[in-house]
Amino acid sequence: MTKLYEVANDYARLMDSDMEPELIADTLEGIEGELTEKISQLLAVCKNLSAHSDALKNESASLAARAKTADNQIASIKEYIANSLELAGKKKVTAGLHQVSVRAPSKSVDITDAGALPAELVEYETTIKPDRLAIKHLLDAGKEVPGAQIKIGKPSLIIK
Repeated sequence: MTKLYEVANDYARLMDSDMEPELIADTLEGIEGELTEKISQLLAVCKNLSAHSDALKNESASLAARAKTADNQIASIKEYIANSLELAGKKKVTAGLHQVSVRAPSKSVDITDAGALPAELVEYETTIKPDRLAIKHLLDAGKEVPGAQIKIGKPSLIIK
C-alpha cells in the first residue's frame, strides 16, 4: 500500500519531468485519484479519533464530577464527626485504628474593601505585557523592534 507522502513525491516529480503533456495528464489523473483517496482515508481516521477524544473528555468530566461528590461526602462526614465531638465535649477520641482530635478553628482575614486599606498594608504587583498586535504591525511594515521577531507557524488544514 502506497503512503501519502510517496504519492505526493510522485506527483511533484511528475510535474517537474520532461514527459509529453498527454502522458503527464493521464498519469496525473491516476496519481491525483490515489492522492485524494489517501487523504479521504486519513480524514476518516481523524474523524474517528476526534469522536474517541470527545468520548474520553466526556468520561473525564464524569469521573471528575464523581470524585468531587466523593470529596464532598468526605468533608460532610468529617464535619459531622467534629460537630458530634464538640457537642459531647470531647477534644480527642480513639476509635479503632483511628485517633481523632478536634482542633480550634483557625483565624483568617476577610478583605471587604481593598481600596480602603492603608497604603502600607497593600502590596503592588506590576505586570509587563507586550502589545503583540502592535509589534506585529511594526514588524510587518518592515520596521525593526528590538527583542521581537516574526515567527512563521505551521500551515493549518481546513476541513469542510
